[in-house]
Amino acid sequence: MNEVGTVSLLYVGIAIGGFVLAIFLLSGFKFIPDDRVGIPTRKMFGKQMPPGRVIARRNEVGVQARKLMPGLYWFIPIIWKVERVPVTVIGAQQIGVVEAIDGEPIPMGRLLGDEVECDSYQDAEAFLFGRDPNRPAPRGKKGPQIGILRPGVYRINTRVFRVQNRPATQVTEEHIGVIVAADGRPLPPGFLIAPRPEELEGLPPASGQPRRSHNFFQDGQAFVENGGYRGPQLDSLQPGQYYINPLLFEVSEFPIVEIPPGYVAVLRSNIGQELVRDKSLPQGIAQSPDLQQQIHEREEVVLNAEKLERGIWREPVAPGKYNLNPLAFSAFLVPTSAVTIDWAAGAEIRTEKHERGRGPAEPPTEEMESKKATEFFKFSQLTVTSKDGFKLEVDVRLIIRIRPQHAAFIIARFGSVANLIEQIVHPLIDSSFRNNAGEKKAIDFIQQRTALQKDALEKAREEFDKYHVEAQNLLIAYISVDQSLLDTQTLKEIAIQQQEQYQQQARAQEERIEVEEKTARANKQKDVIDAKLSIDINTDMAQAAIEKAKGDRDATKIRAEGDAQREIQVGQGIASAYEAQARVVGPERLALIRVMEQVAAGKIRITPDFLVTSGNDQNGGTLWNAWLATMMAQQGKAMTSVGDKPAAPGT
Repeated sequence: MNEVGTVSLLYVGIAIGGFVLAIFLLSGFKFIPDDRVGIPTRKMFGKQMPPGRVIARRNEVGVQARKLMPGLYWFIPIIWKVERVPVTVIGAQQIGVVEAIDGEPIPMGRLLGDEVECDSYQDAEAFLFGRDPNRPAPRGKKGPQIGILRPGVYRINTRVFRVQNRPATQVTEEHIGVIVAADGRPLPPGFLIAPRPEELEGLPPASGQPRRSHNFFQDGQAFVENGGYRGPQLDSLQPGQYYINPLLFEVSEFPIVEIPPGYVAVLRSNIGQELVRDKSLPQGIAQSPDLQQQIHEREEVVLNAEKLERGIWREPVAPGKYNLNPLAFSAFLVPTSAVTIDWAAGAEIRTEKHERGRGPAEPPTEEMESKKATEFFKFSQLTVTSKDGFKLEVDVRLIIRIRPQHAAFIIARFGSVANLIEQIVHPLIDSSFRNNAGEKKAIDFIQQRTALQKDALEKAREEFDKYHVEAQNLLIAYISVDQSLLDTQTLKEIAIQQQEQYQQQARAQEERIEVEEKTARANKQKDVIDAKLSIDINTDMAQAAIEKAKGDRDATKIRAEGDAQREIQVGQGIASAYEAQARVVGPERLALIRVMEQVAAGKIRITPDFLVTSGNDQNGGTLWNAWLATMMAQQGKAMTSVGDKPAAPGT
């Protein structure tokens, strides 16, 4: 019984031991899925880490630098602990900023640890101890790292590296990215803007290796190895997306600079070394200083663009859009078109914009704001006193122009166009009108306005030329005068106008008399013309009658001569015919033949026209018949005459 019990207890013990062993063995298996990283930790049975170390080597107790890739592993449970952490995912518009928990100390004067070959921080052992223990190589530094993780999936030992996702640098359109480096070599003395390393002769790269591009500040290690300087950088970023380490470079967005038409921009450079100043005492003031003296001192010298010195560039920037680094350059807007300066009623002396002064401390975005030139300069009316004590208020408009090649001198001398107007233009115009008004009476000042305007313009051109300013025109818009002077002048003018009116009326009456006389003559002019025309007509008719009579006379004479000649010719022909006939038939017979021809033609009558007879009284009847026949014959001739020609009046 005892033996059986003992054997049973032995079997139970073996079973329990087997079960415990199975649990022990199974608990040693560790499965790492695809989306996890295994981080082993040795709890015992290893060397102690040296002081100051956080991550252990393979044979040291502590968190191990190596990581476990996806798969099945077995570790002794009491010695090892395996932690499974998610893989590191960096989004498409993100970067991973890395901080090392362990490593060598960062050198004095540096803020970030240099990059080392460690497969983008996925090989912590190579980062901490190097790939080949027998070959010395740069070891990773503890703390923030220069290197970053670009978008992707990484298997990183998160107990060695702490990774933070940060948004990638975005530079929007119409903006630039201005860079300020947090690490690198300190700026040389006298510099405000970090120069490019190649611009300073005799300064080799910090690493001693040939320089390589930092790819728009996306390769921080190249920037440091090239000898990059801390502080504001001259180069800027164009619109786009950049993978830049925000621990190394601070990127600020600024609007691009737009210079509107009608303006140029004078640039004051902040790059390069400080200007060397003269330590000597200042020169004495001239006994009679005037505007002809030198207006640009040593501190106001306009620099050329090629010099690596701070100061004002001689050549201005033309209208357009520019990617201007506002930390490296301060821009001053100068109008080059016609600038109008008004001294008018109701205008403020200066607008609020003028008070800003647009000096060196003013942000470039405000300086380069597009604005009209006529909004710059508005002053109140010019108040002057005439020689006879009247107070006058004058509205004046002055048009000036600054040529582009003179813009830098204006900024160097006055700091801004507003200062030029307030310090030179306004006092000069104001004093010019005051002096002129004090030499003239009020009414003369008003009446000689054109000459005053011309004189003021000539003086302005002469004085402004000394400051490289072109005075184009000066206009007097209105002159306000005391009402009592206007009333007196109005009454005087009314009296003069009335006197002239009376004189004009007298002259009008005299002219009226002349007009009436000429009118009467004009009214009778028709009769005079008719009479003259009648005389001319009668004269012409008489002359025509005379000429007609002469013509009739000549015609009658010519006809008579023609008829006579014809008769002669006819008679001669008839005579010749009669002579021929007489020779043939004889003269007596020929005469008898001609008589018979006349009788046959009715030219000779052989019977009476009327025959009256009476059978009762032969004698008495014969006389009566003869008398009656005679009367009837006369009546017949009269009727024949009436039929041949017109009868006389009264017939």
